[in-house]
Amino acid sequence: MDTVMIVAAILAFTPTLILIYAVLKKYTYPAVEQPFFSDPAFFGLFAVGMVAGTILSAVMFVSQSMFNFLYTILFAAIQCLAMVVVLNLKRFHGKSDTVFYGYGIGIGIGCTMAFGTVFFMSSMVNLFETDSIDLMGYLWLVLIAVSQILMASSIGTIIGEGIARLRPMEFALQAMFVNVVYNLIIFVAYSNEEPLGMYILLALAFAVAAIHFYYVMYVKLSGVVKDVLRMEGKTRKDVPK
Repeated sequence: MDTVMIVAAILAFTPTLILIYAVLKKYTYPAVEQPFFSDPAFFGLFAVGMVAGTILSAVMFVSQSMFNFLYTILFAAIQCLAMVVVLNLKRFHGKSDTVFYGYGIGIGIGCTMAFGTVFFMSSMVNLFETDSIDLMGYLWLVLIAVSQILMASSIGTIIGEGIARLRPMEFALQAMFVNVVYNLIIFVAYSNEEPLGMYILLALAFAVAAIHFYYVMYVKLSGVVKDVLRMEGKTRKDVPK
């Protein structure tokens, strides 16, 4: 297997698996006797997200010559709408576990888009440059990859919340706004001719993704689950704080 592909897989799948475990461990067995979601459904949607992320990555890099301000906004909106299309099925409406399935499809998309980003950027260096990416270059690739995973998974969770609350487009628009801001920062960073300016903007994009992820997954999530359970007429005393 190509070395670049192996590195891309490690940089994409390692943070993905860590984040899946870190977020979900409190909501499933053995932390609670009755899990708040179905593992097969979660990982099924994770797989669907990976397929969607692969398609989005291919579209993004094939059409790279079209990158501009409006294209960046459109792509960020399409990324969110893809999640809405998959999740906006009747069986997911008004169900508390839909929030977790939104996380599943989002992190699946983020994982394969991170893989695509690392693979494409590494391949381009190997193709056009005499030197390979140095350690600092890979550190920045890690930063970009992780930020993509954080952003995609958190906006997926917001979209899942909207479908669980029976207000899909309201929450989809919230997700689009955050995703557009994040992607515009990345776009401006890549367009910056000064390395220092690019690094500052990439660090800002990572901060936006990390803060948003923390807010959605650690500040809001348990409250959202409680609210949707009340909508369903259910009460659980074991919802994690």
